[in-house]
Formats: sequence, C-alpha cells, structure tokens
Amino acid sequence: MKLRYVLFLLISIWSCSKEEVSGEPRDGIRILFVGNSLTYTNDIPALVKELGKLDAVSIDYKTIAGGDYGLDDHLTDGNVQKEIKKGKYDFVVVQQGPSALPESQANLMAAVQKYKALCDEAKTKLAVYMVWPSKGRLFDLDNVIFSYSNAGKKNNAMICAAGLAWKKTWANDPSISLYGPDGFHPDLSGSLLSAMVIYGTLTGKYEFTQIQSGNTSWSKYVNTKTLDVLKNTAKEAIETKF
Repeated sequence: MKLRYVLFLLISIWSCSKEEVSGEPRDGIRILFVGNSLTYTNDIPALVKELGKLDAVSIDYKTIAGGDYGLDDHLTDGNVQKEIKKGKYDFVVVQQGPSALPESQANLMAAVQKYKALCDEAKTKLAVYMVWPSKGRLFDLDNVIFSYSNAGKKNNAMICAAGLAWKKTWANDPSISLYGPDGFHPDLSGSLLSAMVIYGTLTGKYEFTQIQSGNTSWSKYVNTKTLDVLKNTAKEAIETKF
C-alpha cells in the first residue's frame, strides 16, 4: 500500500512541476488549480478531468502547486497573477493548508479576497477547495470547514466542500480512511472524493450516475461499496448551504 502511495505521489509531483495544460478542447471547461500537495497528491486535477470524461464533459486544466505553499506564496512568485490575467479560464480553484487557527483563518480570508479581485478582473469564477486537518488534529476539522466556507462566502466565491465531504464519509462509514500513510495527504479514495466535490460544484452535475467501478484509474483501489458512500457524501456536501 505504501509503495502505491509513493508512486502516486511521485507521478503527481512530476506532472505538477511541469505546469502543463492537459489537452486543448475549445468547447469544454477550463480550470486553473492553485495550491499545494493537497492538490497534486494523486493528481486531483486529473481525476476531475476523468470525471468529466465519464460525463461527456471535456475539461482542460493547468495546475500551479508547490509543496507546503500558501496562497500568498503563489502571489509572491507572480506566476498565478500572470496566468489568471490571460483570461482563458472558466474557474480558478484555490487551496492552502487547513487554516484552522484564528490567524490562519484571517490569512486565508485575506488571500481569497486578493484572488477574487484577480478573477473578477479576468471575468472568471473563483472556487475555494476546502481541505482537512491531519489525522492528529482531527479536532480541528470543524474549524477548517468554517475557515474555508467563511472565506468563500464572504468573498462570493464557490465553495468546494471536500473537507465537509470527508466528515460526512466518516460519519457514514468510519472504516473508510481517506488518509494516506502519512496521516495528512489523501489516499486515492480521499483524492477521488475531493475531485467529485470539485467537479460537482463547478458543473452543477453531482448525481454521479456516470461513475462506476469499471474501467477507471481508481477501480483497483476503490471498491464498489466505498464508491457508493463517496458518491452520496460528495452530493450531501455539495448541497450544503453555508
């Protein structure tokens, strides 16, 4: 299991560091992902694209992510502003660490406000991708949910409530880990759940009837029972009113 996780992580880091755009569809959805290892572990953007393909929705994306990066770190680098200002994206999906502590909540709020201004200027929609705390700080999960939902709501951004979907999944079936071996980054089921929430939030299509256990990148790692739970909890999280 550890070997599989390491392979996914190494592949994800390699693809992310290249900052490549996947494909060139002209009539599909174009997404810019901005974040850190909670985005590129298991390549969540690629999973979002795969969900679109199963749903006959073409998705073109680019990922800008760095290990342990916050949203302000990306602004300091300057690449994100240049990319957003190109005006070619329908959505910009952003995340940083859990941001549960009061000072971290304030930092996330201020950063999302800056990204919202950039997106408004470029006429693109901003979405915040709600993450989760480490397993050792699960007591902070509600604070993470509040931090991201509040930053999204106050800045009129879409809220991709993956962290809430994680909470609902554990309430439904505590045997589903969602965590990888390090107790922070997601395993493939955690990444798939997050991708489902992102896809459903951006497209408004979250019945997930197109998702089966057949010929997919996760079919060997996520069984049918777990997949059914993930579908239901992703839908519940997306339907939650903040």
